[in-house]
Amino acid sequence: MSSTTEQPMPQPTQEHQRIQAMTGRWNVRCTFYMDPSAPPMECEAVETYEPVGPFWVVSRYEADFMGAPFVGRSTLGYDSNRKCWVSTWIDSMTTSLFSFTGNMRGDTLEMEGDAWSCMTNQMARHRTTNRSLGENEWVMEMFLTLPDGTETKMMRAHYRRA
Repeated sequence: MSSTTEQPMPQPTQEHQRIQAMTGRWNVRCTFYMDPSAPPMECEAVETYEPVGPFWVVSRYEADFMGAPFVGRSTLGYDSNRKCWVSTWIDSMTTSLFSFTGNMRGDTLEMEGDAWSCMTNQMARHRTTNRSLGENEWVMEMFLTLPDGTETKMMRAHYRRA
């Protein structure tokens, strides 16, 4: 291939700079709304984000949840070709891969994806919002669309830079 037909290397965008700002260690206060008839469950966690080049971050989430060690992993990036944010999630208590896409709405990243729901025992639409409260604090919320079409909040996680 001649140099005139080679594609230039992608360059980081504003979105990628925002992703890189997440690198580091975060203390997380989580609230889970698993059963509407019961009080929410709460736990403390630590999530550490590491860069994968200038375009991606990968995280390791660690907590003690329901009396057992809980570990999760996420990826987050911005797909410049599709013009959307992309994310994945796996954890030690489920067999499902969560895959989300979305876009910024003001200071909030809103993403959606279909994945197996432990609450409905079937595939369901999940939605997340990540709202910035400044460079050292943000809040993530996850919602589930129930079979009747209503949406319910599953969890809230308040992040503060450690």
